[in-house]
Amino acid sequence: MEFEATVEGLRRYTIHGEPYAVLYFSRPERPDDIEQAQLSADALPANLKVGERVVILSLVGVVAEVRRDEAEP
Repeated sequence: MEFEATVEGLRRYTIHGEPYAVLYFSRPERPDDIEQAQLSADALPANLKVGERVVILSLVGVVAEVRRDEAEP
């Protein structure tokens, strides 16, 4: 399932030399509910910033990939 979201926060960290991140995001239909996902850094676009619109791919309720929203100006 894919859905649009807004990046609300991003916390990067490293485990055994491998980069990871916790992504905090909200969905347009529930802007006050902040959700989170823990991902390998390669599942995120480079230089992702708070406030950016993204498209999130979720499989069985688990975030698998995040990409920039191409419709965003």
